[in-house]
Amino acid sequence: MHAPRRLSDETRTPTLLPVILAGLLLLGGTGCANNKRQLLLERSAAYVAYRLPPEQVMEAARELLKDRGYLILASTDPLYIRTDWRGKFDESLDIGGMRERHMVVGKQLDDGRFVLNAYRMSYTTIGRTAPHPITRPNETTGAQRMVKGDPLSYARPVLVRDLELEWQLLSRLAPSVTHELESQADQYLTPESK
Repeated sequence: MHAPRRLSDETRTPTLLPVILAGLLLLGGTGCANNKRQLLLERSAAYVAYRLPPEQVMEAARELLKDRGYLILASTDPLYIRTDWRGKFDESLDIGGMRERHMVVGKQLDDGRFVLNAYRMSYTTIGRTAPHPITRPNETTGAQRMVKGDPLSYARPVLVRDLELEWQLLSRLAPSVTHELESQADQYLTPESK
């Protein structure tokens, strides 16, 4: 029998590098199919035109946003929904917090169908502005009530199309369509057996 040979530190790293890379590729491949499937489904929902009354579609969007914990702001346009800003992390965090809001825009097409686009706007805060008073100073003590400053960010908010929200809305309004899209996506992503 041969004694086990120990690799020196200098040769261990180049020898183990291919093994580590192969392991990372295998780990990355396990979630890849689910990510591709979800992306495919969300992209499919982006091209949906509803044959439902616009009021029904917009009300379903409002309910979905309320279920997610967002406050819906008043709008004079019945085909436009926007939410208030909401902290994604604990509101007590001043540094590194994320704030987010949603906007949903509907459009009636000439052929009677209705399309809807959902958007998500977010930004990262780096702190808060200076506290400011909300009462006049007390004449005898000089005490004054203060309020925390607003979230501070020097970067512009990022606006993206919220395909996940559009997919969830389609799932609520047309479950039979979403089941059909899911089965088509599964067939597309399943490798053919030979």
